[in-house]
Amino acid sequence: LAQGPRLLGPCLRVAPAMAPKPQMCFVCRVAPVKYRFPCCRERYCSAACYRVHSAQGCASRPAAGPPPKRPREEAKPEEEEDLISEVRLCALRGHQGVREALRSEAFCDVLRALDVVRDRRAALEELLEKDAYFAGFVDHMMEAIDYVAPQ
Repeated sequence: LAQGPRLLGPCLRVAPAMAPKPQMCFVCRVAPVKYRFPCCRERYCSAACYRVHSAQGCASRPAAGPPPKRPREEAKPEEEEDLISEVRLCALRGHQGVREALRSEAFCDVLRALDVVRDRRAALEELLEKDAYFAGFVDHMMEAIDYVAPQ
């Protein structure tokens, strides 16, 4: 029976797929998993397996992922009106100019570098003044959300 794409959230569509095989317990390797160990994030099935793992001591370490993001150092917390709505977020996702800019690996590197600087506001202002491609990207974003500058 063929199905069309299903909706995941307000803007994402995913083609139907076969149900994945259930993952088996890290301890007993027999039963399907239900829980995760807080120490190593491995999956387990029951309290009995939890006790076995705890008694043996966890030799695993959490998977090494990207380093945690540094919290923003801003004078004031984000205000509710500073956030954009889901509708505008969907408009950003679908805007051709925004999508085209994000396809550039070099531009994505600029955004990643921007994410780790100490003073993001100053870095953004500098990019807007000195980088025409970045300024064009911001223009596309503002166009996508129908931003009108306050008078």
